[in-house]
Amino acid sequence: MRRRLARAALVLCAVLVVAAALARAAYPGMAAGLWNQVRGSTWEESRNVWAYVSYLLTFLEKLTLDPETGKYDFRRTPDERLDDFERGRLAFHRGRFADAAALLQRHLARRGESEEALFWLALAFLRQGEAENCLAELSGPHAAHHGADAALFCSLPLRRLHTRQAPSRQAIQTLERLIDRYGEGADGRLYRWLLNFSWMTVGGFPDQVPASHRLSTPFIDLFYGREAQRRRTRHADLRFSDRAAALGVENFGTGRGVAVEDFDLDGDLDLVGTGSFGGLRYFRNEKGLRFTDATAGSGLAGVLQPLTVSTADFNGDGRPDLLAVRPYAHYQLFANRGGGRFTDVTRAVGLLDALPAGTIATSWISTWGDVDNDGDLDLLVTNWAFKVPFVSGLPATPRQDSKLFLQENGRFRDGTADFGLAELVHDRHLIGAAFGDYDGDGRLDLYLTGPLPGTSTLLRNVDGRRFVPSDRLDWHEPGFTAAFVDVDHDGRLDLFHGGFADARTAVTQAVFGEGRDRFRSGHNAILLQGADGRFTPRADLFDGGDLPIGSMGASFGDLDNDGCLDFYIGTGNPEPWFVLPNLLYRGGRQADGRCSGRMENVSMLAGFGTVQKGHGIVFFDFDDDGDQDVYSALGGMWPADPWPSQLFVNTGEHRGSWLKIRLRGRRSNRAGLGSRILVRARAQDGRPIVRSYLMDGKTGFGSAPALAHIGLGPAVAVDGVEVSWLGSGCFHSYPARLGELQELDEAECLEVRDSSSGPLSPH
Repeated sequence: MRRRLARAALVLCAVLVVAAALARAAYPGMAAGLWNQVRGSTWEESRNVWAYVSYLLTFLEKLTLDPETGKYDFRRTPDERLDDFERGRLAFHRGRFADAAALLQRHLARRGESEEALFWLALAFLRQGEAENCLAELSGPHAAHHGADAALFCSLPLRRLHTRQAPSRQAIQTLERLIDRYGEGADGRLYRWLLNFSWMTVGGFPDQVPASHRLSTPFIDLFYGREAQRRRTRHADLRFSDRAAALGVENFGTGRGVAVEDFDLDGDLDLVGTGSFGGLRYFRNEKGLRFTDATAGSGLAGVLQPLTVSTADFNGDGRPDLLAVRPYAHYQLFANRGGGRFTDVTRAVGLLDALPAGTIATSWISTWGDVDNDGDLDLLVTNWAFKVPFVSGLPATPRQDSKLFLQENGRFRDGTADFGLAELVHDRHLIGAAFGDYDGDGRLDLYLTGPLPGTSTLLRNVDGRRFVPSDRLDWHEPGFTAAFVDVDHDGRLDLFHGGFADARTAVTQAVFGEGRDRFRSGHNAILLQGADGRFTPRADLFDGGDLPIGSMGASFGDLDNDGCLDFYIGTGNPEPWFVLPNLLYRGGRQADGRCSGRMENVSMLAGFGTVQKGHGIVFFDFDDDGDQDVYSALGGMWPADPWPSQLFVNTGEHRGSWLKIRLRGRRSNRAGLGSRILVRARAQDGRPIVRSYLMDGKTGFGSAPALAHIGLGPAVAVDGVEVSWLGSGCFHSYPARLGELQELDEAECLEVRDSSSGPLSPH
């Protein structure tokens, strides 16, 4: 008997080993992801992530192609054979929240109470209240007349209460029952936060919240307590009003990206927005007075379901072009023909040659850089290539790996394998990508991020021929957005890593202040490069790292022209219960005026703390008045998640000096992407002021113009602007004047050739 049991155990072990080996061979990305998740996270985080993934796959499977519109959505998803619970959830994702609530109530009456049904009922009431109050005001006929008040709808702290309060009060009753019956662990913390938030919408927080459920944590104090008032007083000079609707650029829709550039070359910065259940929209800037929707006749009107868009002058003709990524199909490249007209050249330039028939790209973002220093721009597109077993519909469709396309003689070829990336990206889920020369050797290096632990990778460019893993960074947390940036202006490129987290983990860490010492997700961090070239993760630079909420979109700029970078982080994920504020951080200075790299949370100001899902963000001076404004594309992943975008117009009285710079490459790429800029200025007392800038497109979801806006604080004069040109290796110092736009030409550098290239040093 014992021998039989031992033999059976051996056979079972052998079967499990073979099954594991076969699963790893068939699903290498999933196998690696599972292993990294278990190895690199706590059990509670893993449980939360599995719940998130299960939810995501369930509703991705339900997306159905509508032959009338050519779009994937829930309009044609069959529901005849579904029970009331599943029909209610489907109605929720279609945006019919009142219908969803009615179906879920009928399910509970017929089948009895369950935690899951109560939770979805609470969510339906919560979203119904939001739609009938905030959204009805912002998307209705009076939206353009709210002016500065537009940003106050559904932003923490809530200052515009719901006038139609019945749905929120029904959500409160349902959430209180959930807490009383099922309020344990991470689920219980999520229910308590949603309960407190629901009371905020009707003016009952904190007094009417039952004492046993009432929250009083540093997070609450930051938006509703004395700390909120202290920061409003300390940062009273930061003044903004959301004027997207008034200026004609609200772009109502679902989760998406944005690209900003002077597309028609009239001197004003225009804007192109996307919509994952809509299309591309081209907004032309009319001298900073308003935006005009110029989509019709632009050649962009027929693009279906674009998620993000990036801009770069890929062909060097002086006109910025557009690359739109469409996760349910493939990417599209549009050449700018001038006069606000674009032509689809995707197939003509070879970008579809690497996409097999029947395969979709499932792309997230695109980023541009000259990786081989031949003077033209190459393209990297990150894809969700992760294969998953036992799924149907869209998740089962074959998907393309992330790709590096090398440009040669005006055409693109797949250079992923040539540059050593094929194995790294195979069957992997990647999102963020950033180029930057972190080691000063004149070659663009690469940083990649993904939503699972162990995915984010720093790669060094070897001789413009291949990428190899760098030993300069030991960091394994999941990530979303990414960018190279010199936050402390010491001449060494640092990295911004936008973290990723599920809703339960984010609420536990940020709202309740628990798990921060053991959880390994959600941390937005600056990976600070030291003198030895190694990167040290510094989540504490974001106001002590107290709000590890994660990110979906993010960008940075200088809102007060002091030269110290400010960051705006769009939070969220596809979970409908991810209800947390977007985060604005203001850069700080040391006593001697130098930028410290540390930032203070000022999200409670001017409606920046919206609880809507944040995506593409760009800092830019749309009205050319010398200070940067902020465009933020809002809206979630599903058809039920549309929201108007925000344009925060800077109305503060900032007296900091500034200058703007465009680069004109000759041997380098036309816009000088990847080149380094160092501005040397001086204050009235002779004190030196040094600011460092990388010319790039920022973080992917928000594609910034190839236009450096550099704040110089108390500077009274510029002593010189040093440019290290990527591609030619030329280094030159140019004269410049405060308060003006300068175009610096590489031709002058090539004529003088006064120095060999090397890392810029502020010292």
